[in-house]
Amino acid sequence: MTDTTEHPTLSGGENSGVETLPVDLVERYRRDGYVRIPGVLDAAEVSEFLAEARAQLDRQPTVSWEAPEGGNVMDWVAEPENVSAPMRRLALHPKITAIAEHLAGRALRMFKTELLRKHSQGSAPTPLHIDDPAFPIAAAPVTLTAWVALVDVPVERGCLSFIPGSHRWPGDTLPVNEEPFDLRPELRWWPQVTVPLRAGDCTFHHSRLVHSAGANRTDATRISLASVYMDAEAVYRPNPDSWYQDKVPDREPGQVLDGDRYPRLS
Repeated sequence: MTDTTEHPTLSGGENSGVETLPVDLVERYRRDGYVRIPGVLDAAEVSEFLAEARAQLDRQPTVSWEAPEGGNVMDWVAEPENVSAPMRRLALHPKITAIAEHLAGRALRMFKTELLRKHSQGSAPTPLHIDDPAFPIAAAPVTLTAWVALVDVPVERGCLSFIPGSHRWPGDTLPVNEEPFDLRPELRWWPQVTVPLRAGDCTFHHSRLVHSAGANRTDATRISLASVYMDAEAVYRPNPDSWYQDKVPDREPGQVLDGDRYPRLS
């Protein structure tokens, strides 16, 4: 099914934060594990950040995700906020970060960003997965991602789909190297909600929510920035059993993830 829920449009420019969010919106996020908010960026901001995103995708080395059955799922620039001032401004945009903290219900830090590109005509779908095992942080239960569309992302361009409520995993059953359905076969029968976005819209999703994206079947490249935010007191705790965990070059296990590389949002 496609998400047709009416979500609030936020007002104000780049320097305007978000004082409050509707209670039902926060409750919906905590129940479903995701929420869509249109119009977070205005047209001028979209134009500026998209131009910079395209420049960084052309200039910086990228990481590719190849599908086992063949085809490129997507590629991305890892941590563009460390080489690009505009990408850092987008990752720390006051509207986006204020929404993230309201949804999480606590103070957060930025963990990282990824500048994502899903190529036109022939990209492979992004398989169902959860993000949590890729994050080597002890406070993962409050980690969430802001996914900012920098171009229009209709269904046929590979927008995200979510399994609402699938972020509530029993005990310590989170998959590390397993597929989500291997641990919870019942999820195969839960509804999946597809969420098309206009440029400037955002989704926010919990790090334990099962989600995917379709193939890009259009002539235009899908470009977005995914910013990951974590508990402000999170510590570095790598899992040696995970084969695709993010690297943290400047911390030892057990150390707090703080400082300029992991700035506080509020």
